[in-house]
Amino acid sequence: MELMERQTEELINTLKKMDISELGGFFEENFSGGEPDFYKYIDGILKEKELKRQDVIIRANFSQKYGYKLLSGEAHTTDRDKIIRLCFSMELTLKETQRALRLYGLSELYPKVKRDALLITALGRKIFDIDTVNELLQKEGCPSLYNSGEE
Repeated sequence: MELMERQTEELINTLKKMDISELGGFFEENFSGGEPDFYKYIDGILKEKELKRQDVIIRANFSQKYGYKLLSGEAHTTDRDKIIRLCFSMELTLKETQRALRLYGLSELYPKVKRDALLITALGRKIFDIDTVNELLQKEGCPSLYNSGEE
């Protein structure tokens, strides 16, 4: 079982009872590949939520070709908004979104930044429709999630 599949509480309970000499085996078993990469993480969520890649790509408003390349790792972006759009289209929680951004190598949403605070609120309120999120952003004078060049 991969680390991401195990409940945090279960891991904490295991570690609390474990002898220091057993840590090596624990690390080997649970961290053999390190933290999962972005693509494995997203694949796991797609399977867990029974989402189809095509539906996610359409909701994120990507071209099919670019969307599939982005989800498979063939294409890489430095545009944080594109990954945020993927997160909204997959209806990720704030915690899942933060992890996805971190695994992709991008900065997490930061509550002291107005635009990020709006995105955090939308995730918390389960407002996943990107057009609705963009309306909220624009109403507050913030750039849309489509602000950067399209793929």
